[in-house]
Amino acid sequence: MRKMRDILTLVCGYLNRQKIGYVLVGGVAVSVHGIPRSTVDADMILSIDEKGLPALVRFLKRNGFLARLEDARAAFKERSHFTVEDTRSGLRLDLKGIYNEMDENAFGRRQKFRFRDGDIMIQTPEDLIAAKLFYGSEQDILDAEGVFRIQEGRLDMGCLKKLCRAYGVSRKLDTLEKRVRRP
Repeated sequence: MRKMRDILTLVCGYLNRQKIGYVLVGGVAVSVHGIPRSTVDADMILSIDEKGLPALVRFLKRNGFLARLEDARAAFKERSHFTVEDTRSGLRLDLKGIYNEMDENAFGRRQKFRFRDGDIMIQTPEDLIAAKLFYGSEQDILDAEGVFRIQEGRLDMGCLKKLCRAYGVSRKLDTLEKRVRRP
């Protein structure tokens, strides 16, 4: 049975070799920047055009993923995500393009992170916190708080505040800061 780290090594290695830009966001980024937690999916934003999708889907299929080109094309056309499942573990990849300002920010500021024998591209903690506050589920808020606590003192607060203003979540950031810094 494959583990998430095996899947990330495989898929990110392929994307790196093919020079396809990507950034891991969501739960995987939370584990890197904050409190490690288990997740059954990896969320990834790709910089790929429709012409690149067939080769990506072929790679995924050859490597044990349930992937359909029709699903990938539809997702990119509809500006949504498509899910591929690893047949060896049931773990999933949620893949999407760069569709909005939040995606552009995450992609444009992504950071290289040494992972096993290679590098993976991860969302910055500032982009991660702002996105989690924007999405706002109970788990998202816990994730944002965990990343804030772990990264406090290393965060670019000017950037974080600017992102939160742009996404309309400045009050949520203020609340989070008060909760974290409460004596």
